[in-house]
Formats: sequence, C-alpha cells, structure tokens
Amino acid sequence: MDACPICEGVQTAFFARKDAYDFVVCRNCGFVFLFPMPDEAALAALYDDTAFSVGRYPKAKSRMRRAMLRALRLWPHFVGRDAIDVGCGGGFVAESMRRLGGRSAGLDISPGSIAYARNAFPSVRFFEESFETFQVRGEMFDFIHSSEVIEHIGSVKSYMTFLGAIARPGAKLFLTTPDIAHSRVPEDVTAWDMFSPPRHVQFFSETTLTRLLDAYGFDIQKRFYKKDAPTLQVLARKRTG
Repeated sequence: MDACPICEGVQTAFFARKDAYDFVVCRNCGFVFLFPMPDEAALAALYDDTAFSVGRYPKAKSRMRRAMLRALRLWPHFVGRDAIDVGCGGGFVAESMRRLGGRSAGLDISPGSIAYARNAFPSVRFFEESFETFQVRGEMFDFIHSSEVIEHIGSVKSYMTFLGAIARPGAKLFLTTPDIAHSRVPEDVTAWDMFSPPRHVQFFSETTLTRLLDAYGFDIQKRFYKKDAPTLQVLARKRTG
C-alpha cells in the first residue's frame, strides 16, 4: 500500500466500491482515493475527445456565459497579470480572463478541446501539453485557475508540484473540486453522481484540501460556500520566501 498523498499515512480502511473500483480512506487524515490507482496513460485514455473539434464544442454559449460570470468574480486577481487556466477545455475561462484584462493562457491534454479553443479564441495562447512538458517551458503566472481537475489526476503530488512550479511567489490559485464531506452528499456515497470511477479517482473535504495546499506552499485566503451543491471552491495564495 502506497502512503497517503496528503499525510503520508500508511493505514487505510475500505471506504466504498462502485463499478468494480474500490476506494479507501486514510485512517489518519480522512482522504478518500481509488486503490489501486490506474496509471496516467490509462486515465487519459478514458476521455472521449471526438466531441470537440474546430468549430464544435457542446453547450459553448452557456459555457462562455458561466465563464464570464466566474471571471467577473475573480477579475481583481488577474487583471493586468499573467494568468492561466489549467485544464482549460474549450478555453472559455481563459478567453474571459483576457476580455477582462488578463494576459491569459490555457493548458489541456485534449487535442479536440485545444483545436476548438485556438480557433474560437485566437488572442489567447493555448497549449496541448502534459504538466511535465509545459513545466519545462519555465513560464510562471500570477493567477492560476483550475476547476474540476484535481479529482481526475492519478498523482495528486505531481499535480501540486506542477502548480507550485508555475506559480510566482504571491500568486493566487482558484481551485474547485467536489466536496465529499458536504451535507448534500448522499449517505450511500455510491449514489452521488460525482462518485464516478475511474473518471473521478480521489475526493477531498475542506480539511484534506487545506492540508494539501499548505504542504505545497499555498495558504487559503477565501472559501466560497455553496449550500445547494457539494463543491469546494477556494482562493489560495502562494507563500513568498
């Protein structure tokens, strides 16, 4: 059994089973994750890229509208600054940040999504690359947006190392992920629509997400609560020094 990626604990207990996938919970910190964890190649192969292409992206208008509403909430943190959307999909948040005065970029491994984004939003820089490949570029940012990404990533350590590497000291990180400790999560967690292995391979609570961010040099400055939706949304700041 590998150590818990949050606290390095090695004691786990069975948590739930769904569709032949087993989740365990760390006895020390409460982090819930799939075990065994598929490798990154297997996880990447799960995603159907054929729905996205130049000129075609499902619900593009509504996605753009929601992206603009979010950007309007966050604009003080990226206006006039270097900003990136990690896991940018069709580029809607990256374009919204650009329209509101950010020097924005987008990163995704989906060729179809990036093809759409580059065609639809030519003023934004988009990269179809892995975290490791992009990190070699040495680019750093003042604002990082990453929504509903971390729960898909097999190696949470690699994900956080990457975010830390591209964040300038004092940079802001806006991160969202499902909240497994939310009151709206069913008692039978397997009935929760977000509990969907192997697409979602790990689940956070406010406690475990705070602990993870702290370990990689990010301090949470603000939490955005949704009473009607089991979602964690946080704004964190990369520590200086």
